[in-house]
Amino acid sequence: MFSRTASAAAVISAVALVLAAISGYFVNLQEKRTEDLNAEVTFLRDSVNQLNGRLQNIEAEIQNLAWGTFQLSNQINRLTEMAALNQSVPAQILIELISAVNQSLTSKLIALNRSLTALEYNVSQLSKEVAAISRQTPGKVYEKVFKSVVVIRTALGQGSGFVYGENLILTNWHVVKGVDVADVQFYDQTRTTAYVLATDPYSDVAVLKIDRKPADALPLILGNSSDIWIGETVVAIGNPLGLTGSLSLGVISQVNRLLDLYPIIVPVLQLDITIAPGSSGGPLLNLDGEVIGITNAGTSVGFSFAIPSNIVRKVATDLISKGYYQHPYFGFSAITLTPDTIKTYNILDIDPYQTGLMVIKVESNTPAEKAGLKAWTRVRTLTGYAYKPGDIILAVDGKRTYTTEDWFAYVSMNISPNQKVVLTILREGKTIDVEIIPTARPPYRD
Repeated sequence: MFSRTASAAAVISAVALVLAAISGYFVNLQEKRTEDLNAEVTFLRDSVNQLNGRLQNIEAEIQNLAWGTFQLSNQINRLTEMAALNQSVPAQILIELISAVNQSLTSKLIALNRSLTALEYNVSQLSKEVAAISRQTPGKVYEKVFKSVVVIRTALGQGSGFVYGENLILTNWHVVKGVDVADVQFYDQTRTTAYVLATDPYSDVAVLKIDRKPADALPLILGNSSDIWIGETVVAIGNPLGLTGSLSLGVISQVNRLLDLYPIIVPVLQLDITIAPGSSGGPLLNLDGEVIGITNAGTSVGFSFAIPSNIVRKVATDLISKGYYQHPYFGFSAITLTPDTIKTYNILDIDPYQTGLMVIKVESNTPAEKAGLKAWTRVRTLTGYAYKPGDIILAVDGKRTYTTEDWFAYVSMNISPNQKVVLTILREGKTIDVEIIPTARPPYRD
């Protein structure tokens, strides 16, 4: 019985040493890592503390078990002495008592071993998480992907891009706007001619075809931009002002931003990161080295941004397979309702805290007109002009729409031309559903 307890104690001691080593590693890791990983390190350190707590509980169980074993052993010895002195202790009772003690100790040791096994598994998983975090640094990301980032030069300017698929380059549409051929330079200074395969101005995405590339310039992987969170650390690699292979570090400052930057109509990622002219078209990466967007210097809107990778993937797939991409077109304009907009436009007969998108214009011969959407109407009052409410869009396919950003974020990712859409609207105080089938947005005209 005591040998089992000693074995369990030895396992506990070994696990404690592992936990101590991991805790020491955290100290060194936290000093070496950038601030973006502090939260993850804190979380894992809390996990270690929890495991230490469980370890202490198991050690207490072992001590209690050892003390109980010692007491029971004394009782058995006393009974044995009584039997030897021919005192009134039937042999059968003594045998049954010893058997019960053995069974009790065995069951407790089995439960204890299970707890130890679970603890060892948790420590193993924690070690894997620590190893994964140690690989996720901006420097490691750069080492992993920089050979796949290229300089793109045209007669009109310079930008960046990255290898995508077999002999394909992804970049911004505006980098190759107005040209059919570009010069592509790789990390090793080799160059090749790139032909503009297809472009989509509305999402600012372009696909280029090349004849050759360095063998170690591997295609980059597009990640899931829907998993991005505000404050997430991101890395951008590009060629600002011709300075090739430059790394920038920052965070996602907002998602689903809608820009007043024609012709871009898709929601974008707002970046707290420096993307200088010449870096547009380069990859925006998470700390796993996945591309989560194509960067844009965005100088005319005052901040840098990126086209989300999920939109890039959707657009690029059609550009490669079809040579074009079609965005859905509904044919109406709307504004986001807030107390400020309701007051500014002097909208009548409406709750001052009403939310949703109010339709303000419906184009002729469009899906919106065919579906019977109603725009607001301007009226004269004693104090000036005001507006009577039009249809207020509350949801699209059941997805709540509080802002125009909500609308475009959903439509850009989920709706295609000729796909039936159900709008939930508020009309004259009643909530109704209206079906609408968008057509394809007219081609971009410069």
